[in-house]
Amino acid sequence: MIYLYDRAICNDLNESFNPDGVDNPGVVVVGTEEVVGLVAQIQNDDIRFPIVALTRKPDTPIDNDRMNFTRLHKGVYAVLEEETNNIYYEKSIPIDLRYVITVLTTNTVDMDEIVKELIFKYTDMYFLTMELPYEAKRKVRFGITIDPDSSIEKSSGLVEYIQNGQLYQTLIPLKIEGAVLVSYTPAHLKRSVTEVVATTRTQFDAVKRAENLI
Repeated sequence: MIYLYDRAICNDLNESFNPDGVDNPGVVVVGTEEVVGLVAQIQNDDIRFPIVALTRKPDTPIDNDRMNFTRLHKGVYAVLEEETNNIYYEKSIPIDLRYVITVLTTNTVDMDEIVKELIFKYTDMYFLTMELPYEAKRKVRFGITIDPDSSIEKSSGLVEYIQNGQLYQTLIPLKIEGAVLVSYTPAHLKRSVTEVVATTRTQFDAVKRAENLI
């Protein structure tokens, strides 16, 4: 499920730098699944700059401070599927999810402008919504902010590439607020019919007298 967070953040970055969806945007956004081949592309001089690359930190520990016993073990009602009359109980485990945005440029002007935009974007809590491709078809909303436990890092020198070029690099740490792993348990909702018979007060008293209750 964590890959859904990757895609949501990457798609949002793409929309920010390429709102019109042109084929050759001014800033190339590289998602977590493409980062592995990024070094090879740079070495082969087969890529354009500036580049904004998103990587997820490998550790995703459980966030015990947000742990909820009921949500973890029993689950809470989440969705009613009207066509099948099924209800889904959602179990969730909060996780500590963190990312790093790597900005690569060939000059300081592009670097300063891109980093400025990203800092303003994520300094205040920035919210995204993603749709879960599971039985419940539910949407989850989460926040992104610059990681307060880490600092923005700029390379102390110039990174050489292809012998003749130079790259500038900045690392921006991000923290996800409200990240969870979820699982759904279906239950069939049964219908019950209750018949209610209304009587007048006189009829009610007559019945009670017949039963010697009053």
